[in-house]
Amino acid sequence: MEDLIIFRIFLTFPLVGLFVPKAGIIFAGAKGYISVSDVIIAITLLTSVLICSLGIIYHKRKMVGAMKSDKAVIVT
Repeated sequence: MEDLIIFRIFLTFPLVGLFVPKAGIIFAGAKGYISVSDVIIAITLLTSVLICSLGIIYHKRKMVGAMKSDKAVIVT
């Protein structure tokens, strides 16, 4: 699970690097545009982050369920 968390963190670095310059162009009111390839890359990265997040949530719920069924472990 730690590998999945680290992978999700490293997926967000290019996503932030993609959004910061484009947000600057939009907020500055410049005549720049956002290319189709930037949109495709952003959607792909967001989808990958979402899939990783869902995998982490599923794994945590599975572990908590296993710990609750184990009478030797006290879960608070």
